[in-house]
Amino acid sequence: MRILQNVLKIAISLGLLGYLVYRADPARLISVLSNITEKNGLFYLALAFGLMIVAIWFLAMRWAVLMKSYRYSLKTTQLFGFYLIGMFFNNFLPTSIGGDVMRIYKLISVTDDRTSAFASVIIERLMGIAATLFMSIWALIYISQQFHDWRLLFAAIVLFLLIMAFFAMLLRDWSFKIILRIFEKFTVFKIGQRFNKLFEAIHYFQNHKLILLRVFLLSFASQFFIVTMNYLVALAFNIQVSFGYLLMVVPISFVITMLPSINGIGIRDLGFVGLLAQIGVSTAEALTLSFMNLIIPMILSIAGGILFIVQKSNAMPGGENVLDSKI
Repeated sequence: MRILQNVLKIAISLGLLGYLVYRADPARLISVLSNITEKNGLFYLALAFGLMIVAIWFLAMRWAVLMKSYRYSLKTTQLFGFYLIGMFFNNFLPTSIGGDVMRIYKLISVTDDRTSAFASVIIERLMGIAATLFMSIWALIYISQQFHDWRLLFAAIVLFLLIMAFFAMLLRDWSFKIILRIFEKFTVFKIGQRFNKLFEAIHYFQNHKLILLRVFLLSFASQFFIVTMNYLVALAFNIQVSFGYLLMVVPISFVITMLPSINGIGIRDLGFVGLLAQIGVSTAEALTLSFMNLIIPMILSIAGGILFIVQKSNAMPGGENVLDSKI
């Protein structure tokens, strides 16, 4: 079944991408890409790479805050390296879960604490999604008024509220106890026990809500830097789009990439093309901007692949395979 799902995702991604490239006209696409050699194109592109590094650094800071709350004082530089390794696996595996699994693997290798490792990655992932959804909701309110299409706005609000409800239920004593009792009944392969350990690790923040707020704000800041990166890419390729409009396009495109695809390929491109077309940006220009959202992280993730190879000798104690380990 998983193979079939991956094949379907590949078909959707490549099909959409092929259609958009055909629609853009490859010659026109090459012409837009050639703008990088004009004026200060390479300089702006270099700055875009730098901003992406800053965005990842803020994600590492977010992770460090969570781990410190679990009494693990890990250096941001170390977690930054783990993030690059996760990005490498995201780019070369058919699902982003691969990157999260590798980050958990690396974290357990230095803490030997499976529960905190799983909980920290899940919390920061959900908070990151919530921050991006929050940004996209305000953008979608503006766009929906202009283009009279409320479906994406409705979906973003529902997803945001679901994430907030998830945390609210686990942070309140009465609902937390109910959830524990429900999952205690799932005894097969100790699934309930594992989930309850995870829920307990999240419930721990009941008296540390300001830490969750800080994680949310760091996620928001990282997303802001990614938007700025896109603006610099637009300057590099002489694409006429305002920073304010990109504040809407980038988070909304993220929401769209939650649909089935391979690393957002095709789906993200469709979002950029559709949204930027509203202000007169050509398909070729929109695709160029969208492609760079894949290419820049992919190039940076190569450092993660190199780092993973260098650290490969640092195995888990006892040679245990954490990918098969339990929470």
